[in-house]
Amino acid sequence: MTRTLVIDDEPAICRCFETLLGSLDCEVTVTASAEEALTLVRQQTFDVIVMDVRLPGMDGLTAMPRLRESSDAPIVIITAHGDLSTAISAVREGAFEYLPKPFHLDQITQVLKRAIEHSRTTARRTEPDAVAIGRSDFVGNSLPMQQLFRQIALAAQHDAPVLITGESGTGKELVAHAIHIHSRRAAKPIVPVHLASVNSGLMERELFGHSAGAFTGAETAQSGLLQRANGGTLFLDEIGEAPMAVQIKLLRAVECGEFYRVGSSVPESSDFRTIAATNRPVSYLRASDMFRSDLFYRLSTIHIHVPPLRERKDDIPLLAQHFLNQVSNGLHRSFTAEALQLLTERTYAGNVRELRNIVVSAARQTPAGEIPAEILPPCEADPGQPSSTSGDLRAAAREWTRQALADSESSLLLKATQIVESEVIAAVLEETSNNRSAAALRLGIHRETLRDKLVRRGDTGESIEH
Repeated sequence: MTRTLVIDDEPAICRCFETLLGSLDCEVTVTASAEEALTLVRQQTFDVIVMDVRLPGMDGLTAMPRLRESSDAPIVIITAHGDLSTAISAVREGAFEYLPKPFHLDQITQVLKRAIEHSRTTARRTEPDAVAIGRSDFVGNSLPMQQLFRQIALAAQHDAPVLITGESGTGKELVAHAIHIHSRRAAKPIVPVHLASVNSGLMERELFGHSAGAFTGAETAQSGLLQRANGGTLFLDEIGEAPMAVQIKLLRAVECGEFYRVGSSVPESSDFRTIAATNRPVSYLRASDMFRSDLFYRLSTIHIHVPPLRERKDDIPLLAQHFLNQVSNGLHRSFTAEALQLLTERTYAGNVRELRNIVVSAARQTPAGEIPAEILPPCEADPGQPSSTSGDLRAAAREWTRQALADSESSLLLKATQIVESEVIAAVLEETSNNRSAAALRLGIHRETLRDKLVRRGDTGESIEH
């Protein structure tokens, strides 16, 4: 019979684990403190240990290395109050699994089954070297954020490529930096490149560098971003905007660290870890004929999705106070209860970036210690209560989808995206008198990205470029 130890000061949680582990044919011992647990593991042998982080007296993370001195058992860490540092520490101390509360019964059952099997078949794992935990710029203790912290902690322990997805303003770049600074490559640089802002004609030179004489004016060889990321991390932001020619070269570079400078036939090499990010849906990248499927699967060895702010509204008061502290020059300032309520009710199409802009703007409008609700800008229309225009668009989308389903169409999301994108671009170009620079600004993309989209549409007509 498998002997298990549950360390938690919540009686209800302990009873749940007793029932669950009993159903898995386990003998269960329960204790409410880490100190008592340390005494128990010196006296008895346990096959699996389940431990909360927050305990009376010694906390779970402090207890982990001490438990390891007397027990080889896999340790499953659970917590309702985790943050990024907690997740990183738990994984680096050798936690078998890190689970934020509340968790689903099926989820914890599968974890316990794996831990039991691991205990039966695997010898004690070598403890990882201790690494200092850096300061985190993440704020929030909601369940979605705790799950994100867990994913970051696990990704930081590996060197495989990571694909980060999420809406604009959710903090994808923060996730990339967090993975890097907690990885074995932390002593080397993370080299970011925002592909949507790079001229497509210059992108290859930016990434791969160029040799002397590769083009007019190239008097000396120049290293690219891949070379500068040697030993560190290459962060490819908005990877969905990379032209096909660049994607082909990136695939080889990501797979084997080898590439060619523009104008050179001599291969170069660089040891870098790739982290890519996009605000496009994964389904779009997988189905799009403008993005290579082999590159997608190579980049998404580890996939992390950053939740939008509307899915973690419990974090809004914490985030608002955090941003207010940043602009208050050490002064104690806060929001009134009415102001916090108003902030929480917003929908935040721009996510955390939008919240920060609102807080900074409000802080600069009043020197008062407490910021009232009337200082805040009015809420925009709630997407749940659409304007007549957006309502018409939603109705048209639903009708188109019904018809496409009736006609047995496939790849519906990709086709719908292409149709809507084409019409939006056409309308903006018409509104800006075909001024591509102005249109790109209104669309929120780089002018070269707009040009590429028009080429894909077969639009070769003349346009105003300035």
